[in-house]
Amino acid sequence: MNREPTESLLIADDQALREIADRLRGSRLFALDTEFVRESTYYPELCVLQVATDEVVAAIDCLAPIDLDPLFEILLADDAVWVLHSARQDLEVLASRAGRMPRKLIDTQIAAALIGSPLQLGLQAMLREVLGIEIGKEHTRADWSRRPLPDAELRYALDDVRHLLPAWRALESRLGSAGRIGWLEEDCQRALALPIQPDAPTILDRTKGAGGLQGKRRAAALALVAWRETRAQERDRPRRWILADEVLVRIATGLPTTLEDLKRIPELPPKLVAGSGPALLAAIEGATPLPATEPIEHVDRSLVKRLQETVKERALALGIPPELLATRRDIALAASGKPTEALAGWRSTVLAGLFGSTT
Repeated sequence: MNREPTESLLIADDQALREIADRLRGSRLFALDTEFVRESTYYPELCVLQVATDEVVAAIDCLAPIDLDPLFEILLADDAVWVLHSARQDLEVLASRAGRMPRKLIDTQIAAALIGSPLQLGLQAMLREVLGIEIGKEHTRADWSRRPLPDAELRYALDDVRHLLPAWRALESRLGSAGRIGWLEEDCQRALALPIQPDAPTILDRTKGAGGLQGKRRAAALALVAWRETRAQERDRPRRWILADEVLVRIATGLPTTLEDLKRIPELPPKLVAGSGPALLAAIEGATPLPATEPIEHVDRSLVKRLQETVKERALALGIPPELLATRRDIALAASGKPTEALAGWRSTVLAGLFGSTT
């Protein structure tokens, strides 16, 4: 007969944390979730950390004056496995606080997709689908930095980890039957290998309006992105507070060489020109022009469309979302002969022979 884990609603002192750490010490699987705020900061501020094992479900007040090292010593042990749902943001928050990533991850969102669920399946929907359990959404927009936190919000937070281990075991059984445990391990290790903070080219690729920049203008935009990242990190302020995306693109497009040129750029705050104008100009001047790159959209679209249809057929035969197998960008890159790690591992086996004639 399974025993319900002991619940600790909010741990806010060192003695209570040490007691919970002692009870966690014998576990290997840890269900984790975080509540954080970052509206006015570059780095996320961890407010509450929820952890669950078969024996314990607890919320830790990370804003309280307590030492989290004993907890992270256990959570980051060599044999520890973190179980999270849609792990990316939680990994960023926890790695920023703990200083490093775990060795092994299980993302139940990826696990569910590998047995046919939608690619971005939310936690509530996953628990409903896998366990037939309903959890609430009423405190999604709670302010987790306020104190004291109402019990209702804390119980809502604990529900985010309370059922994760049973859900994972149900998913594990189905993945095992389908022979896809190895697929999950590959995808989760790839997720752990991603840098916590994206590099300048990745940020620029996600910047609206920057796609058409080439040569010196793209180089200037990359230099401005790097300058903004450094500034945002030093001041712990959101990127947009330092320099809005659309203004950054305008600066890179205009290639200003003087402060007067900068002043003529629409919506560039005069205070920023006065305080950081020379640094912006220096970044642009020092940017090395990049060779023009051919957008992957120039690949034969009819070929990409045919490949997409074949990918869709193979995904449907496996009962998984086509985008999990390969995105349109992955397909276009492969069709143009450009290697992409996104199609390595188990995907290369499933897609064997598909791109050989196109490279």
